[in-house]
Amino acid sequence: MSTLKRQLGFFTAAFTVIGSMVGSGVFLTSSELYFDSHLESTTILVLWILGGIVALSGALSYSELAAAYPEAGGEFAYLNRIFGKLPAFLTGFVSLTVGFSAPIAFTSLVIVDLTLRGYGQITHEAFNFNNFRYQLYAAFIPVILAAFHIARVKIGEGLQNFLTAIKTLLVFAIALALFFVTSSQSVATIHPTTGEVEIWKWGSLILSVMFAYSGWNAASYLGAEVKNPIKNLPRAMIIGTLVTCIVYVALNYNFLRFAGLNKETTSLAVNAFTALLGSMGGAVLSFLIAFFLVSSVSAEVMIGPRVYYAMAEQGLLFKKLAQVQPRLGTPAFAILLQSGLSVLYILFFGFGGTLKLLIFMGFALSFFPFLTVFGLLYAHYFKRNAIIANRPYRSPLFPLFPLLYLTAAGFMMIASLIYKTKESLWAICVVLLGALSFYVWQAWEKSKKLRS
Repeated sequence: MSTLKRQLGFFTAAFTVIGSMVGSGVFLTSSELYFDSHLESTTILVLWILGGIVALSGALSYSELAAAYPEAGGEFAYLNRIFGKLPAFLTGFVSLTVGFSAPIAFTSLVIVDLTLRGYGQITHEAFNFNNFRYQLYAAFIPVILAAFHIARVKIGEGLQNFLTAIKTLLVFAIALALFFVTSSQSVATIHPTTGEVEIWKWGSLILSVMFAYSGWNAASYLGAEVKNPIKNLPRAMIIGTLVTCIVYVALNYNFLRFAGLNKETTSLAVNAFTALLGSMGGAVLSFLIAFFLVSSVSAEVMIGPRVYYAMAEQGLLFKKLAQVQPRLGTPAFAILLQSGLSVLYILFFGFGGTLKLLIFMGFALSFFPFLTVFGLLYAHYFKRNAIIANRPYRSPLFPLFPLLYLTAAGFMMIASLIYKTKESLWAICVVLLGALSFYVWQAWEKSKKLRS
């Protein structure tokens, strides 16, 4: 049976990281922190810098595991190696049911929404986004991208690299251009109120910033396909995360300069784009974010199926999902499964339903990277794992960055339990359902062997 081959280079791995990370979060999060949470500009910039440090700490930690175990599946592969099949199955279960399929569905709906908003701002037409027809439009996005990623690895790679290269150049150009736009007209006509913020609330605030930084581990899922993985996987995750951090801080510094430009809007990004482009700024911003999100969806369509491929290889999902098409070199059935789930979410859950699904599963999606980084320290200090002990890449000042990531992630998860208790408990219930599914699967596989 054909397997995944090493044919992806450093730039593809790095562009997958950048493509996964840069989306709508960088344009929306500061507005929420400024107008809803009433934080000062300096505090918001500090949060963006702290979020970048947490993301970079995670990328450095994952780089050690990726160099030690250059396999498909990211967390699945690492947890399977360190803790065994149950934790690995659980992260795969969450990835399949929510981790990739739901974000693909939600982001596809957002792309259509933003495109219609931008068009409406130009033509002054109003659109009812609850119309089922627009959900059908959104459903075509994962289907079309899936077709590209099934039709040979090189075609999917070329699409991802093209979209992310254009995205990266545009983001740098916008950040640079905004530095040259005067903010004299943006006298602070809108003042956020200041006040004491309790300690655990900071965890919730950083968590909102970390939404924009999610994707720093994207290259790890391509571990079986990246050429010279010991060198290229760490470089891709570290450089991709660093580039994104620099862009995020530069953009948000400029967004905050224009905070008081327009009393009619509570969007810092719209204010900045209005200063840059005039009355068309809002429409251009909508189209721009929509384009950026296509690259994000493409990255998720590309990397998610590698988890299901790895699960099937280990006998934890249907064997069909481990099949690689000999002529195409792609895990076509795994890509089709994920795209099919995404389309179902789009058509039956719609915009509000998929958003609720992501909010409810936020705790679980934070937990497994935490467990993975903990696994690195556990394998190094307690399990005395020979592969980890002799891993070819070790982050500077080890174990500083793994400990830094664990401290920050733990702080954010506790804050999530405090401020989003209901949602976090639902996420825990879904993980418990995953554990039940694991034992049912194991029993079914055992019965199949006995019958044969």
